[in-house]
Amino acid sequence: MMSLRTLVILFLFLFPAAESFGSIFETQEITWRQLRQLNVKTGEMPIELKKLMGKPVKIPGYAVPIEGDGGFDYISEFLLVPVFGMCIHVPPPPPNQVIFVEMKEPVPFEELLDAIWLYGVLEIGEFMVGGEMIYETESNYLIKGDKVVFYE
Repeated sequence: MMSLRTLVILFLFLFPAAESFGSIFETQEITWRQLRQLNVKTGEMPIELKKLMGKPVKIPGYAVPIEGDGGFDYISEFLLVPVFGMCIHVPPPPPNQVIFVEMKEPVPFEELLDAIWLYGVLEIGEFMVGGEMIYETESNYLIKGDKVVFYE
């Protein structure tokens, strides 16, 4: 009978990707500078940005609520922007500086009043966003939000 150690070594030898399996689920901090590298006109992006697609990420920013319950006590969709007050004015910021966020569970509105860390899975594409609180806005990014934490 094989020992556990032998079995693990055999598994890592037969499946080389298994040694990095844990890193697949690690949350990677991303920056607005990285997101700006996507060329809005051509859609070209560096390979480092492309590798983030479908991965768990966290990024700091400011929320601009889009959809919530009747009284906006809980927010289910919002835009995340790098600077306080963006998207409240016209024209909106470029699509590579806006993240459309769909929360898995609505977030209390009070948690979105200050700078936040957003945790979720990043998707890259072309998204048209509109809602009760904003004009139509384009975004190159969508995050399926898992949680929001106050930025400290």
